[in-house]
Amino acid sequence: MIKTFTQTDLVRYLYREITEEESREIDRALLCDNELKALFNELRCMLDEIDAADLQPSPVTVQNILSYSRNLQERQR
Repeated sequence: MIKTFTQTDLVRYLYREITEEESREIDRALLCDNELKALFNELRCMLDEIDAADLQPSPVTVQNILSYSRNLQERQR
């Protein structure tokens, strides 16, 4: 019998946060279940896009944080 896997299970699988036994079960399920395989591929693409994203705060955000920090330091004096 093949276990039903959730989206969370697949994310854990992608991040290698599962046991070896769970990994084998998911591997088997991916071979047999086309819907699960499609969901897995979609999640993998999303993960690739997240990893490729250039995530940097805007200059305004950096200045706001620095200003806040300076204000805190001045109040503590």
